[in-house]
Amino acid sequence: MTFRFDLFPVIAADDNPRANGKVFQLLKAVRETGSLHRAAQEIGLSYRHAWGVMRTWEEMLGRSMLDMERGRGASLTRFGERLLRAELRLRETIDPAVQKAMADFLTDLDEAARPQTVLHFSGSHDPAVETLAAALRETPAPLQLDTVFCGSVEGLVCLQERQSELAGFYVSPIQIAGSVAHVTLRKWLRPATVRLVRLAWREQGLIVAPDMAREIRDLRDLARTGARFINRQRSSGTRMLFDQLLATQGLYPDQISGYDDPEFSNEKVAEAVHSGRAQVAFGLRMNAEAHGLAFVPLTREAYYLALRKNDQTAPWVTALLSLLADPAFARRIEQLPGYTAAEPAGILTPQQALPWYGPDGKEGA
Repeated sequence: MTFRFDLFPVIAADDNPRANGKVFQLLKAVRETGSLHRAAQEIGLSYRHAWGVMRTWEEMLGRSMLDMERGRGASLTRFGERLLRAELRLRETIDPAVQKAMADFLTDLDEAARPQTVLHFSGSHDPAVETLAAALRETPAPLQLDTVFCGSVEGLVCLQERQSELAGFYVSPIQIAGSVAHVTLRKWLRPATVRLVRLAWREQGLIVAPDMAREIRDLRDLARTGARFINRQRSSGTRMLFDQLLATQGLYPDQISGYDDPEFSNEKVAEAVHSGRAQVAFGLRMNAEAHGLAFVPLTREAYYLALRKNDQTAPWVTALLSLLADPAFARRIEQLPGYTAAEPAGILTPQQALPWYGPDGKEGA
């Protein structure tokens, strides 16, 4: 495959720059051959076309570029000579930059043609993502999942800004139209630009210190007892789900002691309860069990991987879907306490996956 880049002058917005570039080739050929007719033949133009090019430029510049006498051929005027020299000096200045740009282009082209071996992930932390990363490294064509764990919103922003190929977030079936999750995430999950892959289902609930286990069986008990609570940061999907559950129960944030005290991962809130800094948190069953804490299940949610719509035919997406459909991978997911492998469903549109869309595919208000 051969690529060539060249520079051509533009006279007006509706010009053909490549045709304009012929004027300098003609000037050079006239100087070498002493004839406009032979010059036109050398560069592959008809005499009529060559004459038209020269006339157009002479009219535009208001100066003659050729001296032509019947029977004596053609030569460059002083102005024509100076114009040609100016163009040659310009090319001497620009050509090295063009050549470097060409070399960079070919390097980038070669890089783009290579199979992708690293996927960049940004989004909510989840053990299922770590399980996925390990499994991808073990595939016949290994893929490295480069993970940056942050909030759901930050992850989706990174996806939109092309800083990552995958973004992770989670949504519960109770987060219907008008929910906090809907209002917060809808901007980043437009059907025109995003596709989804369901990774796993997981249990969310109250992580409770052993001495409070008998007193706290639901959210109303959390409010009634005044138990010290540790929350997640505002941009996290877990925080959005907790707020939705409060609203469903008719409870308000100011009824929860410690509502404004955040941590930045499910593991951190479980550690806070285990250390005695808090008595209750909202998070995953597996984090509660890992620290020997009680767990009160409240809901389940799906963990989704978001990708750009234009990437859905990429080879790495095919490899990802093949792995997720493998029963061996499903068994690895279900070894995580409180997790269920997602049924293989392939690539989903937001309308197919998200609970704020109705059966007719229309988004609720």
